[in-house]
Amino acid sequence: MSGRRPGKSTTRQELLDAAREVFADRGVDGATTREIAQRAGVDPAMIAHYFGSKGGLFDAVTALQVDPRQVVAPVLEADPEDAARQLLTALLRVWDAHASVLTAVLRSATRNKALAAQMRTFILERAVGPVAARFAPSAEEVDVRAALLASQIAGLVLTRYVLRWEPLASADPDWIVDHIGPTVQTYLTGPLPAPPAG
Repeated sequence: MSGRRPGKSTTRQELLDAAREVFADRGVDGATTREIAQRAGVDPAMIAHYFGSKGGLFDAVTALQVDPRQVVAPVLEADPEDAARQLLTALLRVWDAHASVLTAVLRSATRNKALAAQMRTFILERAVGPVAARFAPSAEEVDVRAALLASQIAGLVLTRYVLRWEPLASADPDWIVDHIGPTVQTYLTGPLPAPPAG
């Protein structure tokens, strides 16, 4: 196989489609550029041409799946007492729609320290952090509330999409919101316990 095809190029989109499938099947660490290119039917050099590297291709795939800023935008406009319900509803809608790739990202992050750090920064800066900052009763509590909120969301994602733990794995989103929402609401706006000594 060699270089570009004649006529209007669809190579970039074909690589994105193939990478989405391979990342979902094998995770980020297990995916190879050779396999992605083979599935797309193009030369592996095209990955470097369009995306620079496997990492750049991965960034492009995940960017197409979801932009956290768009997900939380309506949450930031919600009334404080309805913030948890809005956040969980938005989160479940996105994960249910893009579970295969997002779950592959999460699995890879548990094995790759650099990816885990990248995800943590990405989520805190674009999703959890802005939500915590919007609803925290005081600026001093934002970091604590963001960490607690992230722990609840990460636990939900892990049990529902990775471990497939019933009844959460097949539960209706409204059921999940009803049962987990009060805890998330407390993390957003409720009273917090005193921080641990030391």
